[in-house]
Amino acid sequence: MAQSGIEFYRKRKTLRQVDVATAIGTTEARMSRIELGQEIPTADEVDKIVELLGVPPSYLFSKNVLSEIAERARAAS
Repeated sequence: MAQSGIEFYRKRKTLRQVDVATAIGTTEARMSRIELGQEIPTADEVDKIVELLGVPPSYLFSKNVLSEIAERARAAS
C-alpha cells in the first residue's frame, strides 16, 4: 500500500500517529483513518496538521480531498 502524504511527513519528523492526533485534538483511531483516506479531516484539522508537519496541504492531500475540505468548510460557515 502506498504511503500517504501525512504518513510520509509525519515519519520524517519522527512523530507517531498518537502525537499528531493529540496535537490536532482527535483520536489516534481517527488519525489512522485520515492517513488511510477513509475519513476527510476538517479544515481546522488540516490547518493544525500543516502547521505541525511544516508542509503545504497539497503535499498531504489530493486535489479532490482539498476540494471536499474547502466545500465542507464553506457549508459550515
